[in-house]
Amino acid sequence: MLKAESLWRWVEARTGRTAVMAEWRSHADGDMVGLQRMLTPLERVARTYPNPRAGCPLTVVRHPDQQIVAIDESDWRNRLTLTVEDIILYQLDLRLLRSAICNALDGVNIAKTPVDQAARCLQIGNWEPKKAASFPVFLLLCPDRQSLRGQILELQHRARGPGAILLTPCRVNWTEAAETAARKENMLLMPLSEIVSFEGNGLVETESWEEYMQAFAQMVKLMLPSNYRNKKPTPMRAERTAAIEKLEKEMEAHMLAARDHAHSLHDRGHVPELLPRPLQKDLAKRTGLTTSQVCHCFKDPRAKVLKILWESANSLDAVMKYQRRR
Repeated sequence: MLKAESLWRWVEARTGRTAVMAEWRSHADGDMVGLQRMLTPLERVARTYPNPRAGCPLTVVRHPDQQIVAIDESDWRNRLTLTVEDIILYQLDLRLLRSAICNALDGVNIAKTPVDQAARCLQIGNWEPKKAASFPVFLLLCPDRQSLRGQILELQHRARGPGAILLTPCRVNWTEAAETAARKENMLLMPLSEIVSFEGNGLVETESWEEYMQAFAQMVKLMLPSNYRNKKPTPMRAERTAAIEKLEKEMEAHMLAARDHAHSLHDRGHVPELLPRPLQKDLAKRTGLTTSQVCHCFKDPRAKVLKILWESANSLDAVMKYQRRR
């Protein structure tokens, strides 16, 4: 399972969507900057703490002298000294998540309805591709298949419009019965793990969003206007494009330097050698980007040239044959 999907699946299954910061970090990987902006500290502390050795969580113990430790009740040597900050619980704020999703997805206007942090079904907003066309967008946060199907049936019962978009964190709880029930009322399931990705301080849509919307338009027999999507790229997408270009130039400079180095060795009668390929954290320093931004650039479908340069930098033959791009 991809790391991003693993995060969304964990969010879906997590009771109350609360955890200590260390646990959020362990699941977020390189997406922590964007995720942390959606977390809200609670006035509660954890009774357990993630076990660094895996297995059962450690039990949090607060001593009279204010010392806080997390202990493994089956192995007294496995213990951690903690602070009050370490055991504060953080909750994924559905209000902030709703805002981030609507900012990311083109054509989705945020709903004005109140947000219940314990909700399993939340209206995110409405997809409005053209005038007089509005379709509700719901986020379903169901921990298992049975509850997901139950929420879909409840939405069916309440349905009043021509169709709806049903977002879930990932596909894990989808079943054929659930998808059939949704389609019966022109509702289309879409996984957040595929249609958005973390970038910088928030979320951005992926190319999959467009594919899903085309499928939904066909489902509800909606003729999209000719100028649909003929918009300037969102600031976040424009920033990603600029970042990819920076990385391409940096990798091209490396390829040229590596080529000259290899040929210089060869001309002097030595065995040609590769210059070490820069690490992604090195590219981040050279381009002024963050390591997280670099990581997301390499995952972007538009970064075809960047990926070719990256792979070529590990091949002596490719390096020695490299010619400057025009």
